Amino acid sequence: MTDTDDLAGVLFGLETSTLTTAAVTARITRAIVEWAAARGWAVRGEARVGVPGLSREGAQLGYVDVIVHRGRDQSDLAIEIDSTDKQWSVSKLRHAAAAGMHPLWIRWGDDAWAGAFEDVDVIQLPVTRRPASRGGDDAQMSLWR
Repeated sequence: MTDTDDLAGVLFGLETSTLTTAAVTARITRAIVEWAAARGWAVRGEARVGVPGLSREGAQLGYVDVIVHRGRDQSDLAIEIDSTDKQWSVSKLRHAAAAGMHPLWIRWGDDAWAGAFEDVDVIQLPVTRRPASRGGDDAQMSLWR
């Protein structure tokens, strides 16, 4: 079993049915951190990567959501977590792959299939997006009372 398969098993087991979109992303991120820590790996969030050719200055910088440092004998995992189809995420992950990392895109939130890529692993989770409530009419009207 690969690390991607192992992580997919953990993520498919998450209970997220009552969580908002932001809370689901946070829960997925926490599960990744816990999964990596259980293996003795270090985790860094919001890690910077450059994607060449996307700006006139030569390299547009972006951030991947999570980097898992698996040790000297394995490449680092570069992980993007998205609730919508963001092809920019694939571009960042491809750059991370060119830098020697193992790219992993975790997609959830809608019925659209993220796609299959030869150079990027995809975990497609069957989780529905639930935007946070804005508090309803009463919360907004309380400002005027």
